[in-house]
Amino acid sequence: MKVKVLLVQLEAVAGDIEKNIDKVEKLLENSGFNSCDLIVLPELWTIGWDCTHFNKYSEKLSDSKTLAFLKTLAKKYNSNIIGGSSVLNKNSQKDRNTCIILNRNGEILNTYDKYHLFSHRGQSEGTYLEEGDGPVIVKTDVGNIGISICYDIRFPEMFRLYAFNGADFIVNMAAWPKSFTDEYVTLAKARAIENQIYFVSSCLTGKINDSFDFSGHSFVTDYKGRIVAKLAEEEKVLYAELDIDEMNQYRLQMPILKDTKAKYQLLEM
Repeated sequence: MKVKVLLVQLEAVAGDIEKNIDKVEKLLENSGFNSCDLIVLPELWTIGWDCTHFNKYSEKLSDSKTLAFLKTLAKKYNSNIIGGSSVLNKNSQKDRNTCIILNRNGEILNTYDKYHLFSHRGQSEGTYLEEGDGPVIVKTDVGNIGISICYDIRFPEMFRLYAFNGADFIVNMAAWPKSFTDEYVTLAKARAIENQIYFVSSCLTGKINDSFDFSGHSFVTDYKGRIVAKLAEEEKVLYAELDIDEMNQYRLQMPILKDTKAKYQLLEM
């Protein structure tokens, strides 16, 4: 089975959901694709990654402009949607950095709330948001997808959990700092190689409020750590195909997951 994926890379307009929706819509329309199996958006494409904006522009799922748009996308492109992330309040005391996942009919399959919150250069995500409850695998008609957001990539335990619980590929939505681009690519390749799995990454590009520079460089890495499709820093849609059958055949030939021990314990020194 081959999974046809479209990754959307854009420079988010700070605090303007409507303008960012319009950007995504035009990027997809200009891509030349009328349908696909999966559309993936970046982290916080709705308002940009700026902690001071998070709570001001928080939405509730019941009347979310973001959700309404994602439903339209799913139906228009006959595609499953990994909705990047937006700031949502789901009846909790604090907002969360949340990814909404929908099927081709625009129905919500699940949501994932970012599990590892990021702090850097005075921007403390945990001051404004609360962490999620844990990792999520979403079952779709093109396979089981392990969901992660940005900083999650630095925690290999999460991706190992996905590999041992039947994930067919992993998606990471990011607003990754440009100065750390090489680290991100290296981490993605590592997560792919050690778990013998496709790693799909959609990133923000450009700037927010003349402060953060984001990496762009959205890409797809296969189960051997080979980049099979990539962008630079332009606002654009990236097309890629994931060959799940080929991946599974490789896993049979190189049984790393099967050879992994159930438990690792340090012997007495």
